[in-house]
Formats: sequence, C-alpha cells, structure tokens
Amino acid sequence: ERALEVFNEMKRKGVQPNTVTFSALISAMEKAPGGSQWEKALEVFGGMKRRGVEPDTVTFNALISAMEKAPGGSQWERALEVFEEMERKGVQPN
Repeated sequence: ERALEVFNEMKRKGVQPNTVTFSALISAMEKAPGGSQWEKALEVFGGMKRRGVEPDTVTFNALISAMEKAPGGSQWERALEVFEEMERKGVQPN
C-alpha cells in the first residue's frame, strides 16, 4: 500500500517513473504483508507497458516471483506466460 502511495505521489509531482521505479513497485507488491499482491503487480506491469517503459530482467523476475508467492497457491501458469513474454522481448533470464 505504501509503495503505491509513494508511486502516486511521484506522478502527482511530475516525476516520470522508469524501469527501476516500476521494478521496485512490483517487488514491493511481491513482499506485501499478508502475501503477494500479484494481481496488482500484474496491473502495474500492464501500466508500465502502456506508458512505453520497457521491462528488464529485474522487472520480469519480480513479477514472476510475485506470481510464485500468490496466496492460495502459485500462479505458475501465468508466471510461465510472463517468462515467455520475456523471451519474446529478448530479455535475458538470469
């Protein structure tokens, strides 16, 4: 929640989020109290792409990790889709 507040405050102040910003926000959602907020992380990822900000290895890793830690069970099928998108974009997995 706090990470989203900071993110929204940045936007209100005219700070343009970049790959590092989005990656950090997705990573924070992965580590959210009460369990991964993987659905919000996926929304942020979509917003990142709509803004034309290119995800990197860190971004993809954070999103995949958020899906792996999903409350109620891993979202491994969606994580695999994200991994395949990563490969299509030519982003090297590590």
